Amino acid sequence: MEKTGSKPTDLTDQQLVEMAAKGDQRAFSLLLMRYKDALLRFVLNIVPVLVDAEDICQKSFGKAFMNIDRYNPAYAFSTWLYNIARNESIDHLRRNQDSIGAVSITDDPKVLDISVSGTPEEQVIVDQAVARIVREIGQLPELYREVAELRFIKDYAYEDISSETGLALGTVKTRIRRARAMLVKTLEKTVDETDR
Repeated sequence: MEKTGSKPTDLTDQQLVEMAAKGDQRAFSLLLMRYKDALLRFVLNIVPVLVDAEDICQKSFGKAFMNIDRYNPAYAFSTWLYNIARNESIDHLRRNQDSIGAVSITDDPKVLDISVSGTPEEQVIVDQAVARIVREIGQLPELYREVAELRFIKDYAYEDISSETGLALGTVKTRIRRARAMLVKTLEKTVDETDR
């Protein structure tokens, strides 16, 4: 609940989203300011041309603003925003080249190694796999969820995660290692069930 007299920058993402959904453009501007740099870094990992990445970020924020009423508060706003940006990035690559590079959140390529050529069937597989990862990160215990989002979705360096969360660097590394182990276990279980 919002405290009386709190600064707009002290508001949570959820509070800002609720305000933006009621037409408060300043609230959405604060969300944009909060995520613009990290979103650009995320997009640059997919589309390495700065001008194109900036354009994709602008389109992603535009889509988020136009569809803010569709946001599901059961998931982190950042997860929803990054999913929009990922889709915009893939669409951009599909329009401009024949293939998309590999995406992996684990150190074990057998668990997740998504390589995409331009075929619609392969794209569906990639979309499902990435959506599954984002969903699984959202299901992690709260203790690990934020660091997992920052590392695996936003591609923050360990030091940046430590700075962002206020956690000691060793704690960040431990939580990411444990989050990765939980995700790998879940993904391996899914692969095993699929093979049966």
